[in-house]
Amino acid sequence: MNRKLISKAISDIDDSFIAESMSPPVVKTDHAPERTSNMGKYENKRNSVNSRKLISLILAACLIFTLAITAYALNLFGIREMFRTKNQDLPVEIDPYIQQHSETVAARDWGATVTESFCDPTRVMVTVSVTGGDKYIIVPTDATPEHSVSVIGIDGDETLGEYAAAQGKELLCVCASLRQNEELGIFTEAMTFVNSSDSEMHILVDATRSNGNMISNAACWVYAVNAAGERVDTLQIPIELTEAPATEAGNFVPDNPNAIPGLTVHSVSVEETPLGWTVRFISEITDDVAFENFKRMDCDELTDFDGGGFVLEDDGTWSTTWTMGKGNISDTLTVHFYDWDDQLIGSIVFYKG
Repeated sequence: MNRKLISKAISDIDDSFIAESMSPPVVKTDHAPERTSNMGKYENKRNSVNSRKLISLILAACLIFTLAITAYALNLFGIREMFRTKNQDLPVEIDPYIQQHSETVAARDWGATVTESFCDPTRVMVTVSVTGGDKYIIVPTDATPEHSVSVIGIDGDETLGEYAAAQGKELLCVCASLRQNEELGIFTEAMTFVNSSDSEMHILVDATRSNGNMISNAACWVYAVNAAGERVDTLQIPIELTEAPATEAGNFVPDNPNAIPGLTVHSVSVEETPLGWTVRFISEITDDVAFENFKRMDCDELTDFDGGGFVLEDDGTWSTTWTMGKGNISDTLTVHFYDWDDQLIGSIVFYKG
């Protein structure tokens, strides 16, 4: 398809931890699981700052939640199409920067291919296709033999275990990750899974970056466990990333940095990429108890954005980054802060310096 036409913390995680986190949960359900990580507008979690180290470890460890989607009728599984399965449309400006790939690594009875990638200073997105050949039924890592076959887009009352037995195959639970590291600067990842057949699954890895360093060489790790949660294989697929350009819009300073109880906001940097606006706040949590009353924030100048949580930086400050912002930012940025009752706590106007 010609698209022009139509943290270090992660690298320190031991493989055994990743295998454990991928093990299917002991749960029985009769419908497809649908869960996503909190990749939307930032919302504070109650009691989330009782330990600052806990917040940063949760983010750095890249706890993965999944979204299982039925998509048998879908024929394309690139980045744009995978987002559409989540009812999200990406801006057309990213199309020239979506890279086509065909890097493939095969194990004895299954294999994986990286098909597309997109990278800018704040996000890395990669799509991976996994095939199970004649031996495996490919399922997401949160699936168990007791789950319904609807998890992989099949109608009927059978469980995955019953279906695999009838086909004379085994279940293979698969996940993908950009495990790195301080080079990529990844602090959260979200996965989306779509089956195009019982033996082929497509994965979107959507990673949020914190450092914005220029990168080129990376690797996608594809993990597979069996239905009992035992590691089958790990495939490492080297890929070359091409970073999309970013235009700095300037640094903004607050009119009242202490307007929000428990929080001092020092500065905001703004840049624009093909994905949209990126807004990065640098703050200091001055009172954990007061900060727990803070739930979310929005902005007059942006109609929509994706946001992450607060990340502890090496210098002791906390950063919060919005990405994929839609709207217009010129010389001011007006940000509103809300409590758990969605009542306004206060507002800060940031002026371009």
